[in-house]
Amino acid sequence: MALPSSIHPAFTIGLVLALAACGGPETPTDTATDATLATDTATSETQLLQVGGKVFSIPSPVQSAYAIRKAGLKYQQNVTAPLDKGETMTSKSSQAMLLGMLGADMAYVTVHKDGQRALATLQAIEKLGGKLELSNAFDRALLERFKSNLSSEDSLLRFSGTAFRAADQYLKDNDRNDVSSLVLIGGWVESLHLTLADPAGFKDQALMDRVGEQRKAVNDLLELMSAVVTDESAAPVLKGLKELQASFSGITSTYAFEKPVTDVAQRTTFINSKSSVTISADQLADIAAKVSAIRSMILA
Repeated sequence: MALPSSIHPAFTIGLVLALAACGGPETPTDTATDATLATDTATSETQLLQVGGKVFSIPSPVQSAYAIRKAGLKYQQNVTAPLDKGETMTSKSSQAMLLGMLGADMAYVTVHKDGQRALATLQAIEKLGGKLELSNAFDRALLERFKSNLSSEDSLLRFSGTAFRAADQYLKDNDRNDVSSLVLIGGWVESLHLTLADPAGFKDQALMDRVGEQRKAVNDLLELMSAVVTDESAAPVLKGLKELQASFSGITSTYAFEKPVTDVAQRTTFINSKSSVTISADQLADIAAKVSAIRSMILA
């Protein structure tokens, strides 16, 4: 996958935020805002975000992309967000959520090795990052490291760890938690949309377990959005998330905890706990419809 010869700072921070919606930091630490990005064999599933003294746990779209591939579902480029949509958006809230959606799409197309679409997605993120006035976040060394990682699926996804910390700190320093939160919300919505895009996936129990586990995530997202987002243009999405929360409330689940194991040498944490959900075809159809409606609100 090639990269344009020059990279605008707004492009860098924009892509970093999009990737932040895709996964947690590169190395495990003992701080509340850190999580471990994992591959399809190292199954850390969430990133943690600290806002107003509270910690919110948001599932990683990177892991969703791996789960979709592992389930054997066919790659569908046409279910990703339209790359030109950011050019006509005027609402900052919608722009931030679209940035998160493009981040989830970036994980999806990268995991499925569609380099041409990945590059086109990068270019769309560049334009959107400029609109959101995201710049001056990184030094030259980090910029060069970013450029050198774009040719590798694993390196690109793991780079989001360092990127997440830098972007998170940048937004906190500039009192822009609302933007960070909306990026995460957009990434989560798009990730769930991609997971439900192929009806064949409804027969894969592991994938459906993952869908059912989003019940806690939607609760955290609602609390996060209510705490930091004041833009009235985001109100329809907030309402849609509340309706989606109601759909998730009827799902039953079981959870068996097993202590996680950290491989210090590989800087990877393996999550060994197991969970399963009971979710009916009607519940799945309802959730899929509500996710589609929320996505349409963002893209309107």
